[in-house]
Amino acid sequence: MQFPETAISPCPNDTFAFFGFAEKNRAPLTYLDIEQLNLALLEGHYDFAKGSFAIMEKIAADYEILSAGAAIGRGVGPVFVGNIGARAARVALPGENTTAHRLFRYWQKQNDRFDLVVEQMPFHRMLTAIEGRTADAAVLIHEGRFVYRQRGLSLIEDLGAYWEKTTGAMIPLGCIYARKRLPVSLKQQFAAALRESIGQSLSDFAARSERYQSAILPFMLGLAQENDAAVAEAHVTTYVTDDTVELGAEALKSIDVFRQKCLI
Repeated sequence: MQFPETAISPCPNDTFAFFGFAEKNRAPLTYLDIEQLNLALLEGHYDFAKGSFAIMEKIAADYEILSAGAAIGRGVGPVFVGNIGARAARVALPGENTTAHRLFRYWQKQNDRFDLVVEQMPFHRMLTAIEGRTADAAVLIHEGRFVYRQRGLSLIEDLGAYWEKTTGAMIPLGCIYARKRLPVSLKQQFAAALRESIGQSLSDFAARSERYQSAILPFMLGLAQENDAAVAEAHVTTYVTDDTVELGAEALKSIDVFRQKCLI
């Protein structure tokens, strides 16, 4: 079955999950930065798209969360890195509508002794901004959390670990949104096809099969910000979990905790 155009991020967990869609041409795939995805959903541009859990209240009238394709878990949160010792330290964030932004604000409310000036920018510009001294610190997502130490940066706070410690909840990063007015059968078929795609990719990844080595891994690396197999595989291991296949009870409860503490 052919599905409508679907927008996802170019990050390894999304391209890994949707490889079966690309391989079988099940839907035209568009790749956008996470904040571009959020803005597209806020403007109602796609029937199916990845987006941050941070926008779920804003788009609740038009979109619902699919049970497959989510990034949620423990030890998966954004990291706050750099140096904020200076007065009016400049902090780069990956977009006002991202979960990273909400987790940073949650941390900031309880750590208001720092004088911080926030600037939003695409996540792929953040490391360069710190290295070019146009930012003093940044909240890194995606591949950034795996490479910042190699780039000589110090951890200020693991915002995901801080969230877990203070709430006990999992960290809800992003999910696949589906337009509510679509036929129920179409949404069910899309979710089933996505679970199949994720399951097959996981099986190939575990076996390091020929399909994985010759097709899935090159597909991920061709779109990733960091063209490094070890980073891509760390991304998959970290962000693709049982809850990516199907949101479980603890994940659903954690989404509600996030809604109550960060969105309402």
